[in-house]
Amino acid sequence: DYINNTNSIKPSSAPSSGTSFGEGYSHHLIYRICPKFTTNPAEKIEALIDAHTGKLYSFKNKIDLLQIRGSVFPTSNDGLLPDGVIMHKWPMPYMTVTDALGRKFTTDHGGSAPLVGDESVTISFVGPYVRMNDACGVSELRGSWDLDWGTSIGSDCSKTSTGGLGNTHSSRSGFYELNMIKAMARSHLPNNEWLKQTLVANMNLHSSCNAFWDGESVNFYRGSAQCRNTGEISAVFDHEWGHGLDDNDVTPGISEPSGEGIADIYAAIRLNDSCVGRGFWKGRKCDAAGDACLECTGVRDIDYRKMQSKSPHTLSWAIANCNNSVHCLGLVYSEAIWSLYTQKLPQLYGYDAN
Repeated sequence: DYINNTNSIKPSSAPSSGTSFGEGYSHHLIYRICPKFTTNPAEKIEALIDAHTGKLYSFKNKIDLLQIRGSVFPTSNDGLLPDGVIMHKWPMPYMTVTDALGRKFTTDHGGSAPLVGDESVTISFVGPYVRMNDACGVSELRGSWDLDWGTSIGSDCSKTSTGGLGNTHSSRSGFYELNMIKAMARSHLPNNEWLKQTLVANMNLHSSCNAFWDGESVNFYRGSAQCRNTGEISAVFDHEWGHGLDDNDVTPGISEPSGEGIADIYAAIRLNDSCVGRGFWKGRKCDAAGDACLECTGVRDIDYRKMQSKSPHTLSWAIANCNNSVHCLGLVYSEAIWSLYTQKLPQLYGYDAN
């Protein structure tokens, strides 16, 4: 699998084990191993290994690979620090990169393509797992070295000076988040065929205050006086994607009546936040059939301790208050799972969020 014909042994320096700050470095005899992995055309791997203990000090590619970056909303577009404002130079994972010869490559989880950085390439918000379809227009970026989609001011169809009309906050943020949650899911469900397919995400649709899974794609609306752009909120991406996974798991079809609760759980556990879709509402908080959220500006809070009643929303409560609303009924399921995840498992078994 590799050719190790460039190995050497040399002295090196490393912090001394068990020493205090200011006591300097000790010397170690280091093996320098340079394997050549045949699957990657642009790599020069160097590993530095302690000759006596076998400890690995470094393992990296010495070639500067092409990097694809962009500015995204990590969690929300509500303007709250640290994760409700735009963050720059985030990796664009699993993006298709086309070189000057028409060959296609895919960036890795960290946004690197297996190409030398000075090669000229073309990219758009398309990859093997996610394709953005933005109602504001198409996207395309050409260049070399570190390609950066940049950022923009405002929301909806506001764009950067490069990359086309489809280079919006929604397309950048959605491409990042949907690829990340799909990668997490593939690590747990490697045999799920739907997770291996390309998911289409329709951004900046001409309406507001909603998003939906239509059986084939995920869909997100622009902002309005009442609501922010749902294509700029990570939990909304994760929730709608969660419907897709629910629809394509071992029992096909959306679960009833717990489907909305299942989608909320995917979003809440992915972001470790019981407030699903923080920042969805402008100037107000959510409620559950009259039970007001104390903090959450999203669509729901699945932690009953953060509701005015501070009481679990049971099946009896749902029958009496939900009037068959699927989002309201979903609270019975999502609250139970969130309570197990954040209260019972830590209390009974010492589990943490990891």
